[in-house]
Amino acid sequence: MANKRPHHRSTEAKQYHHLYSDKRWCGPQGIRQQALIRDLYACQRCGCILVAGNRHHPRAAVVNHKVRHRGDPALFFDLENTESVCKTDHDTLIQREEARGYTIGSDVNGRPVDPKHPWNRS
Repeated sequence: MANKRPHHRSTEAKQYHHLYSDKRWCGPQGIRQQALIRDLYACQRCGCILVAGNRHHPRAAVVNHKVRHRGDPALFFDLENTESVCKTDHDTLIQREEARGYTIGSDVNGRPVDPKHPWNRS
């Protein structure tokens, strides 16, 4: 009997997880593959070259939804709502941004770039 790790998905996420196995997403001409080709297998956050075929590699190719889809097929299957990123950036930086509610980063003057950042609120 295989030792299975528990999934830490929310109840909401479990309801739409099936979308990731839909051929429109993961098929040979699916949105995921189109995004990787469009982005030339380069991470859109750090610029590293992505590794295909090994999902545990730190530079494994992950296609992230820029706007959280929460099961909305229109957002889920929208190529313009995707970006190719490495597993490291997806599992750290992007998860922190989603938890905080704003993009992490600053301009050349050190000011946060996201208008939703607490420093940019009036």
